[in-house]
Amino acid sequence: MDRAVAPTYDSVMRSGSTTSQAGTSSTPQRGGPPRTVLVAAVIVGLVVVAGFVHLVHGGDAGHDDAEPRREVPSQRAPSPTEHHRAARPALPQGQPTEPAPAQPRAVGIGAAEVNRKLTQIKVQNYVHEAYPAWLRAHPGKECPKQLIELNEYMEDRDANDAWGRPLKMFCGEDLAVGAKGIEVLSLGRDAEEGTEDDIKARE
Repeated sequence: MDRAVAPTYDSVMRSGSTTSQAGTSSTPQRGGPPRTVLVAAVIVGLVVVAGFVHLVHGGDAGHDDAEPRREVPSQRAPSPTEHHRAARPALPQGQPTEPAPAQPRAVGIGAAEVNRKLTQIKVQNYVHEAYPAWLRAHPGKECPKQLIELNEYMEDRDANDAWGRPLKMFCGEDLAVGAKGIEVLSLGRDAEEGTEDDIKARE
């Protein structure tokens, strides 16, 4: 019986080394950096881009949050029209005008008699027509505050005589003690009370 030759330790190690080298040489190795390095580079790049975007757009937003912007009013030069209005001086206060001098209704030859007749008619209308109508329209009252209030009940625009002077009214306490009604007086042509040309009427 033949003895089998047992493999020695050296032969086994050589065989394994050969097999390992053959396997290594048969499998191609991949080139380039490892995957871990690539992933780290991509993350760093994203962080840098995000930081840049924040500096560009986030800076103004942060400023707006901290303090709102204030609009500065535009400083424009006034237009010629506005300058003219501002420079226009204030108008002086108007002085009170004096009443116009009395003008008689009629002038010339016979004017005195015509004006007297016109005044007599007006005085009579005040006392005998307008005043009774005013009393009916104001029950419980005795006298109007002004003579012109009676013009509503007669055809006349003012309370003047034919010479353009205001007629005088006496009513209530202005009359003699115990007297009632109304009295209307014109001073006549001479404008003096108590003379012969006075024109009066009394209810």
